[in-house]
Amino acid sequence: MNVVIKGLAVLTFGAVSALAPCSAAGAAVERSVTTLGLQGPLVDAEFSATDPTGCVETDVFVAANSGTEQDHPGTAAVGVASVNIYQYDACTDTTLLQAVGLRDSFGAGEFTVSKRLDRASLNSTINVTDIDTGNAFDVTVSVDWTGSGDTIRDHSNTNEVYPGCHVINRWKGSGRAANASGIISVGTTNFTPDTSSDAEIGFVVDGFEIMGCA
Repeated sequence: MNVVIKGLAVLTFGAVSALAPCSAAGAAVERSVTTLGLQGPLVDAEFSATDPTGCVETDVFVAANSGTEQDHPGTAAVGVASVNIYQYDACTDTTLLQAVGLRDSFGAGEFTVSKRLDRASLNSTINVTDIDTGNAFDVTVSVDWTGSGDTIRDHSNTNEVYPGCHVINRWKGSGRAANASGIISVGTTNFTPDTSSDAEIGFVVDGFEIMGCA
């Protein structure tokens, strides 16, 4: 089961971005040490549907996480939700829509996950951009998750060395398979009329020690 791996990509987005400046030039400067901690619940779901003509195929991926980020000595609340919508007409070999968007904060009650990881919900609006046209528009997301499998716990320790940069990562997580259903829509068009093809609910505790990265 890959709940922790999928969710970790969302939860640690900021930490991974922080590593981007690492280069050989970093070896020439004084080595600094940054400690970063992230923890919180996460969900994701994949949906697939084909219209009555058998031509138009729609694939949707939605993910969200919330929790706390600890960048010593401070602590801050974090929240991220993302959606990816791909719609393709197989009869004409035409991409109809390829839209992606991300929201980096939640209002009260927009994202909830039970402590037992058996229920979750995301009720939010995410602004997305059509990659082909550049048009931006709001997508309404109202999706519920229900745990359907046993809770699985996992952990990992990694030690990565780059030119002038050393990153130690320790994380542990719990996750379970789930069923997700609801509406991901623009106006009256619902892109998720069927139950999810794959969905997960999890919780991750992640700690980084970053040494020498610019």
